[in-house]
Amino acid sequence: TSEYSVRPLLEILKEISHEVTTAACNKNSELQKFRWVSDQQVMSVAFAQCLGVPYKQDQAKISLYPCNKKSEFQKWECRNASLAIQGEDLFLSAGKRKKDNIVLNKVSGTTNKWKIHGTRDDLCSQGHEGNLNFLITFFIFLTNCTIKSLFSHTGSDNDKFWSVDPLTGTYYQINFQSALTWHQARKSCQQQNAELLSVTEIHEQMYLRDLIDSKRSPLWIGLNSLNLNSGWQWSGGFPFRYLNWATGSPSPEPEKLCAVLNPRRDAKWENQPCEKKVGYICKKENFTLDPFSLPSGDALPVKCPEGWLPYAGHCYVVHREPRVWKEALTSCNESNGNLVSIHNPEEHGFILSQLGYKATDELWIGLNDLSMQMYFEWSDGIPVTYTKWLPGEPTHAINGQEDCVVMAGEDGYWADIPCDRNLGYICKRKPLQGVSGTLKPDPACLKGWEKHGFYCYLVGHTPLTFSEAKKTCERSGGYLTSITDRYEQAYLTSFVGLSSEKYFWIGLTDTGEQGIFKWLTGEGVFYTNWNSAMPGNEAGCVALRTGNAAGLWDVQNCEIKAKFLCKKLAEKMTLPLAPERISYSKCPLGWDTSNSTNSCFRLFVRENNQKKTWFEARDFCREIGGDLAAINSEEEQRMIENLIMLWITMHCEYSHDWICEIKKGRIQRLLFCVAVYEVTEDGWIIKGVKQYFFSTESSSMEKARTFCRNNHGDLATIGDNNQRKFLWKYILKNGKLESYLIGLIRNADQQFSWMDGSPVYYAAWAAKEPNFAYHQENCVVLNKKTGLWNDVNCGFSNGFICERHRSFINATLVPAVTSPLGGCPEDWLLFKNQCYKFFGSSYQYWHTASRACISLGGHLATITNEQVQAFLTYHLKDVFYDPWIGLNDVLSELNFVWADGRTVSYTNWAPGSPKLYDCVALKRGPPDNTGKWSDEPCYKSSGYICQKNSDPKLFKSSATVLDFAFDHSDGISYSVTRSRMNWEEAQKSCNNNASELASILDAYSQSLLFLIAQEYGEPLWIGLNSNMTKGTYQWTDRWRLVYSKWSSGEPKQALACVYLDTDGTWKTASCREKFFSVCKKSDVMAPTEPPQLPGKCPESKGHKSWVPFHGHCYYFEATRKKSWSQARQECMRLGEYLGDYTEANFLAETIKILHGKSPNFWIGLKKNDIGQWVWTKSAVDFVSWQTGEPANERFKDCGEVCAFTGHWKSNVCSFRKGYICKKAKMQQKLCLIINARFGAYFHYYRLN
Repeated sequence: TSEYSVRPLLEILKEISHEVTTAACNKNSELQKFRWVSDQQVMSVAFAQCLGVPYKQDQAKISLYPCNKKSEFQKWECRNASLAIQGEDLFLSAGKRKKDNIVLNKVSGTTNKWKIHGTRDDLCSQGHEGNLNFLITFFIFLTNCTIKSLFSHTGSDNDKFWSVDPLTGTYYQINFQSALTWHQARKSCQQQNAELLSVTEIHEQMYLRDLIDSKRSPLWIGLNSLNLNSGWQWSGGFPFRYLNWATGSPSPEPEKLCAVLNPRRDAKWENQPCEKKVGYICKKENFTLDPFSLPSGDALPVKCPEGWLPYAGHCYVVHREPRVWKEALTSCNESNGNLVSIHNPEEHGFILSQLGYKATDELWIGLNDLSMQMYFEWSDGIPVTYTKWLPGEPTHAINGQEDCVVMAGEDGYWADIPCDRNLGYICKRKPLQGVSGTLKPDPACLKGWEKHGFYCYLVGHTPLTFSEAKKTCERSGGYLTSITDRYEQAYLTSFVGLSSEKYFWIGLTDTGEQGIFKWLTGEGVFYTNWNSAMPGNEAGCVALRTGNAAGLWDVQNCEIKAKFLCKKLAEKMTLPLAPERISYSKCPLGWDTSNSTNSCFRLFVRENNQKKTWFEARDFCREIGGDLAAINSEEEQRMIENLIMLWITMHCEYSHDWICEIKKGRIQRLLFCVAVYEVTEDGWIIKGVKQYFFSTESSSMEKARTFCRNNHGDLATIGDNNQRKFLWKYILKNGKLESYLIGLIRNADQQFSWMDGSPVYYAAWAAKEPNFAYHQENCVVLNKKTGLWNDVNCGFSNGFICERHRSFINATLVPAVTSPLGGCPEDWLLFKNQCYKFFGSSYQYWHTASRACISLGGHLATITNEQVQAFLTYHLKDVFYDPWIGLNDVLSELNFVWADGRTVSYTNWAPGSPKLYDCVALKRGPPDNTGKWSDEPCYKSSGYICQKNSDPKLFKSSATVLDFAFDHSDGISYSVTRSRMNWEEAQKSCNNNASELASILDAYSQSLLFLIAQEYGEPLWIGLNSNMTKGTYQWTDRWRLVYSKWSSGEPKQALACVYLDTDGTWKTASCREKFFSVCKKSDVMAPTEPPQLPGKCPESKGHKSWVPFHGHCYYFEATRKKSWSQARQECMRLGEYLGDYTEANFLAETIKILHGKSPNFWIGLKKNDIGQWVWTKSAVDFVSWQTGEPANERFKDCGEVCAFTGHWKSNVCSFRKGYICKKAKMQQKLCLIINARFGAYFHYYRLN
């Protein structure tokens, strides 16, 4: 048979035509590759144009046109492996020979049946969702090809997109650049004869982790909980026996029903909303189950011990005497068996329907993960091929001790629970050896029929159409079976599920009226078990599936032939009276019903912000005693239509109004009614052995935990979903705040732990949490609105929940645990059991600095009191930058918190701060502002201070502030006289030790002496008084008074002595008062004032005032700022010039006072044309550049002096700044005039 493909005719396309013709298949030709670009358009890859027609008529030629989504002539639809122009019975059809034009043909025949080259797939099997990684999914059209010539296992074209595990031979396709929903991703995999990834073995998980190690984005896998009646499952029917959830997953939000594999979390799994668009992983394997686990449907009868029931070659029995799991296993072993292992739906159905299972049962089965945590195995060692978990299972909760599995609930689904519970159990064993079994026909049924309950069932072994099967059953006195409940469903699954045939007809159909399914017997449809995507939109007849989908219902064309199931009432059986289906009870007020339904319905309409998702609406309806509306009849459908105008499919996560259903006679529960809680005398809520306190006021974590501990508890620990729901429901109904702190905290090792020491086995994070925003969020709150967790900065104020055990009454209050004394690494400073280090070798942005401190095991420094403030301020003397500290408001504007989460209990803002910036630094000046806090742009580069806990392993001795106060290595040291003396006695005592009462010349020495006063807890005499200087306060060591720290209202006395009080301020007292004193020994002597040379300065006029010094006069302008050239002109106009810097100390001390008005002043320093720095009046013979200056930057050609440091910097000459002018003093000359008549006399006159 010849092969053809759709091929644009290149020669003609170059000329005038866009016609498409057939040619021999060539998979390497770009001209023969096409792709779907939407649900309706097909595009040529080579020409990027779409297939279309000029008009919708028979024999219209197919051509290529520029793609137009709105064009009706480019829209195609699939019809039974054929492609038709949308809305017409006109099919894409090939000619009989090569190079015949492709045309529309109104006759459906072999020439319009298209296949994709190299596959068995028809043209419509690869939709636009199949485009992996946004790459082109190519296909080549074929006609009249044999199956043999089409089939290819995995060609080289496919292999380049797949990775193969050499150990197992399994193929994996990593589509990390795609962005599809979970359902689209699964469809894409299925179009390639693959399935979304399932992981059932640890080796497979390890292989995948290495395979995606370089990827960063999450990828869809086949794990899902889309069946709301059961738990987590793999798509494709693979068993969910290996758990690899990331911490906090699966999170409890009801809409997160699909799972991703997250490379950024060690390839662990997280649940996400299925509509999220991410990449995905496909898996393709040649999978063959162990023959032992696939019993044949034609197994011979076997002989079992008395009391045991046979099924598919094994024997089963239920024991109801309670035992723990291991005792149950031993009991089964003693009967030559084991706890039951279940390997397929048929075996599961047999146990559910024929062993006397009850809906209230909880029975041990053999599944467990005792050998390896999170990896479930059967106790009999048979491979795990089937699982069926209860909703929300497996959880592996209760501190990770849920290691054994029970069968429970109406459907007999499974849950993992602790192994020490006493429960019944199911045993399974091989049949008796050497004894053949015989089938014992039930006399109530004819030969060939099997009895179950009140009925007999027959398998029709001859494939027939639905109508033929119906007649055959009727000729036998029965009818095509109806299925009325889950137990009958389970029996029939076990009865035929192992058969090699795919389908068995049952008596359900909607051929009478499409969309309304009815049993042939006329019974009401009160139970269904539809397969996925069923019943769909097509009318048909219903068949029971076998194999991997055993027991599920599919709608099929009634004319296909299949085996069938007949059913009739057993002989001498009388059915019990069925309960009346229709109740005549009334509905609650506001609900609608009719005489032909047993339900009441109500539409709930809300404003936009109160509408609910499908899951929220379901929970609401269940809360009031009902459920979301189910439509079981035409009458109910009409009722619903009266409530709403349209019924369409929507995303479950969208918010809408909703309809609830409640059974007649049931009383509607009031929603949000006040629950009655048992309360202790001190206001704690009692829940079992636990008691809880819910705060009504917000607090930081430190204060909240202090409250809890003072009341014999701690911040609450949440160990499972039930506990979370209890706390959430309480705050939802009674809470006054939006979020509540719980006891979960992030440690220095970046891991979460409970404050009471409990291990973390359960988490309920909100979407995109925890996000550790800016590396500052180390505490956790329970959100009132969602009931989920969010990480926050510990310093933020929130509500809080305390928890204590009921036995606290007999306990004594546990004292707060103090941290053991420790030491610091080399180059770190120890203070109050904390380690600090200044970093300034490379300046950093605030966020970069924060990360650097975290990498060292700490945070940017936190200042919680005046002592820490003084300690850090003292050490600012050794740096030349304004270092970053941990205070910031990056998380919430003007809500400043410490990066490590500690409470903001102390502040020290500089004047004018905080402003509108987010990050905070310590200022080095001016003197009055040294150590104060200033908010700055976070992207400013600066040094920073790190802080971390001391290390007990490094402890040497208890360090105090006195250690460096008494250290004379830098030329200055202090000592304290610990006997009380008056001021004069204290001064003599210091002099006797070659020192002086201490002078305080700057904020650094002030901080150090404040810490000394704090250390001793006593006021200290210092060397300042006015008693010896006739009312002028001066330092006794002759240093000028350039810095002060007077207490409010001081100095109060004209003639007095000064002491440093324990609050760090200076106060005056009578010199006869007696205090401790502090002495200072310095290698640096106070400078002597240079003699003033003769001469005068100009008189002050207006705002201009002159300061004499030595032989010159100086004018300091701090308010009327000018550029460098303007400043020079102004100085020249005044007969002066911009100051040089020969009197550096005098100028530095003078301009410090003016720092608040002008931080910098122009001086007469400028770069000349050849790049040399020169004074305007002299050569440069002295320099005092600041570190890193002069900057070799363009336009920075003029010199300025920093008012705070006294050092020089280069800057742009056009900037406006204060300036300093300098001129020589005006000299007075004495001349002698001789007057012969009157004698000699002196006459003075001035020479300018």
